[in-house]
Amino acid sequence: MPPNDQTESLCPGPGCSNTLKQTGVGRKRRYCSDGCGARYRRQARLLPPADNDAYAAWAVEELRTLMGRFDVTSGSSPQASLELLVACEQTFKDLKTAVVLQSRDHKLKMPDIADTLHISPDTLSRMLKNAPDRRERRLPPPTTPPSKANKPAPSPRHPRPGPDRARRPQGGTGDADGAAPGHGPAATLASALSHLLRTSGLTHKALGDTVGVDPSYISRVVSGERVPSWKVTRRLARAFETDVEALRPLWDAARGYRVVKPAFFHAALRGLHLAAACPAPDTIEARAQLPAKDITAVLQGSYLPDWATVDRLVSALHGQPDTIRPLWEAARSATAPEPSTSFVSGCRIPVGTFG
Repeated sequence: MPPNDQTESLCPGPGCSNTLKQTGVGRKRRYCSDGCGARYRRQARLLPPADNDAYAAWAVEELRTLMGRFDVTSGSSPQASLELLVACEQTFKDLKTAVVLQSRDHKLKMPDIADTLHISPDTLSRMLKNAPDRRERRLPPPTTPPSKANKPAPSPRHPRPGPDRARRPQGGTGDADGAAPGHGPAATLASALSHLLRTSGLTHKALGDTVGVDPSYISRVVSGERVPSWKVTRRLARAFETDVEALRPLWDAARGYRVVKPAFFHAALRGLHLAAACPAPDTIEARAQLPAKDITAVLQGSYLPDWATVDRLVSALHGQPDTIRPLWEAARSATAPEPSTSFVSGCRIPVGTFG
């Protein structure tokens, strides 16, 4: 019979989905097997060396971008300002972590760093312990990833395989609503799930019990450390009582699959709307310079606009137009040409709006 204090969690090994059991007796296990640990160490040797200077530069630039999005003079979007404030706090933590790592690179002593930051040496020690993991989660990957020549051939079930492990999604994580959109597919999915969790009122434990996963796994999913399976993603959507189809295009993109279906176009836009924390149509109108009634019609799926309109809308939702373009083309091809008078009057764009 197993001990009463036995705990279970997912193995952090690359591409591993096994359960890691801790009995509380003896040395704590890091991986589910010796082979899994060996794969992790082999992959670590292929990764480029850590660049703390790049981490600091990214944090400064990201903080400038977030600060530029504040609109406190008009006071028209206090909720958006609060969400931006949370995102700024997360990015400031990144900057603080990067500067501390730079200080250690330059051989500064721990007591001197702690005294300058007005924190205790124990607090600094804990920060340094978690710093590498935070840097890997938050720092965007290099533009030239490690060679994949030795990877096995993709399964015929999927045209393109997803990442071995979504530990470091491109351009950041979903730590807060609004922090991830526009920085990469995995981060966009994490931000959508993060927003749904915040608005649901559920705790990580309650959601984990409902979905059937460990609460720590829920935390890693909404922060962008893990891209869940579609089975788990579907369960999350049902627990949140939200549109499952709106998450499917985000999940496909986060996994690296290129699934182009006409029905996915409007679903992808609804997913981007979720990832952007569901801004009101008038808020999007100010960003995209598009009529609010047209924005509402597009999100509801009753209107298929031209590409110039879609490009503005996707950019206003902090999405990536290049990712949405194939879905728009598929939807446009599947729609039979109709006379201009057949459009709903509330969704018609005047001639010459876009030049």
